[in-house]
Order: sequence, then C-alpha cells, then structure tokens
Amino acid sequence: MTKREKEIIDLIKENPLITQEEIADKLNCARTSIAVHISNLMKKGIILGKKYIINEDPYILTMGETTVNIVGEAYKSIISNEVNPGAVSIKYGGIGKNIAENISKLGVSSNFITVLGGDSYGKEIENYLESKNINISDSIFLKNNKTTMSVSILNNNKEKEISISSSDICKNITPMYLNSIKKKITNARLVVLDANLDETTLSHIAYLRKKPNLLVYTVSPNNALKIKEFVGKFHTVKCNSLEAEILTGIRIYGDDDLRRIGEFLIKKGVKRVFIYIEEKGVFFMDEHNNSGIIPLPDLNLPILIGSKEAFVAGIAYAECNDYDIEYSTKFGIGAFMLNLLNDKNMTEYINVKNIENIIKEANI
Repeated sequence: MTKREKEIIDLIKENPLITQEEIADKLNCARTSIAVHISNLMKKGIILGKKYIINEDPYILTMGETTVNIVGEAYKSIISNEVNPGAVSIKYGGIGKNIAENISKLGVSSNFITVLGGDSYGKEIENYLESKNINISDSIFLKNNKTTMSVSILNNNKEKEISISSSDICKNITPMYLNSIKKKITNARLVVLDANLDETTLSHIAYLRKKPNLLVYTVSPNNALKIKEFVGKFHTVKCNSLEAEILTGIRIYGDDDLRRIGEFLIKKGVKRVFIYIEEKGVFFMDEHNNSGIIPLPDLNLPILIGSKEAFVAGIAYAECNDYDIEYSTKFGIGAFMLNLLNDKNMTEYINVKNIENIIKEANI
C-alpha cells in the first residue's frame, strides 16, 4: 500500500462509517482523490465492498514444492568414482517453500499450498512452516506417501555439480483440487507459482481468471517449455537467459536481443519481465516499455541455493506495494544479495529495512 492508502485504512478502522468527504477533510485533500484511492484499495482486495469492510489480512499465495534437501559439500575438487571427503547436511527447502518463507519475513501474510508426506520429515516441516507464520491450511497431507526429497552435490566452491529430486508427490496439486479451494486462490493479493508444478496444474491456474495477478518463476529450461504456450496468461515472469530464449525462440547475443524478448513477452500479455543474466545482472521490462539492466554488485561469491527464491520474494513484495519496475528489480536484487552475503539458503537477515539499506550501501 502507498502511504496515503495506509492513512485512509487507519481512518476507516477507527470509524467504519466514515464518509469520503470526512476522510478528505481529515487528510486535507480532495474528495475525488480519496475516491480514487478507495477504488484502488478495492481492486487490491484490501477493502471489500462499498461499506468499507476491510480485509484485515491480505495475503500472497505461493504454490510449489517443499523438499527435504540432502546436501553433500566437498572439501576439495571432486574426483569422479571416488569417495570425496566433505560435509553432509539435511535442510528443508524447495522452491515454493523458500519463496513463501521469504515473503513471510518481509512482513506480508504468506499462504502456501504444497504437498507433504506422512513421514517424520513431513510432520517436522509442517511444524517448521507454522513456526514461521506461514499458513499451510490449504496444503495437501498424504499419510501414505513420502515427502519430496532431493540429493545435491556441491563442489568446493559451493557450486552445484548434480542434483536428483523425487517430486512426483506434487502432482497431487491437481486442477480438481484447486477448484475445491478456488476462493482461497482468487482472494489472494498475488499468486506466486513454482513452475515445478505439473503442466496441467499451471495451465489451469493460468486460465482460472485474470485476477489475482500471477507471478511465475520458471526455475529450469524444462519448465520453460511447460509454460511456453500460455505464458501470456501470467502477469509477471522471472526466468534466466536460457529460459527466456526457450519461451520466445529468440537467441540472446546482446542487449538488443533482451529488449526484443521483453517486447515479445509483453505483446503476448505479460506485464512484467525479469531476466537473470549470469554474471551480468537483471534485465527488466514492463508493459509501458520501461526497461533496463541493473548490474549485480561484484561480490565474487557463489550463487547459493535459495538466493534466486529470495529475488522472487522481493519482486512479489514490490508488486504488492506498487513499486515501479526499476525499483522492484533493485528490491529483488537486494534480497538476493542478503542471501549471498549471509551464506545460508534461508537467511534470517531478510527484511524490508535490510533490503533498503543494502540497496543504498551497494549503490544498486
């Protein structure tokens, strides 16, 4: 919400029967201006109906995977077909889970739809998510299934060498199930989609309705192929350069090609485009043809698991607060950097103030 919208909401909370004229008098502005702000608040789902019924808890809904990550990190260069010395750890991750958790840390009500098994990991993750104030009441719990697991091997530079994941359990998020909770989806302020979901599920959500806005994180080239035919149904797309090439059929040789890709996606119906360019920065474009590339500060650090999900959470927060496309990109990069600098896949340092500070300090 904007500062003025917050002032209007505070007055309505004090007196739900207050008129637009009274609000205008208290805020020393024109009644027509108040009418525009109230109309915007209704579109955002913060005010419900003409009697100023306030939705006290607007939320961002994330759909995606939760994974038990078994991570092996080598101490030295990896030698094939040998036992390599290193450290092995178990962490709770998953694209969807990481995004939902980061959104919660940014002070926004975070609802999350995922699938958890009936094993001990599933129960532990359920308790963990609830402890982080993430609403998982609409998630699916399967007693006779195992929670999604992933095994990853990192080299001594903390870069991923290979990963194997068993994620078939997420196929239980079906169109039929989503229809049963349709109101929970359509009442969200924003829906963020982890494109690891089944193609039929992604397509169903895309065609469900125009609102709420949909933000899709492609995650991988294979997922980019899944959403290629209905990418225009999404409001916002976050992808990397290879995935952008797959979505559009346009090869990237220079900055002009990035702009051509942005224009292609905007013409398809996308309103906001974010393309992560390895070792260079983030290209952005919106429906008004505002575009550019914001370089990533040279930190000389490996891209950690969870960093890109922090970026997605950042641009989701920015969209819900009506930030322009350029500052939205900077805010996402700020969240991304905090994740890198703190050497964790889910840093506790991610919050709005810290992101704003790092944007200034790093001159993003």
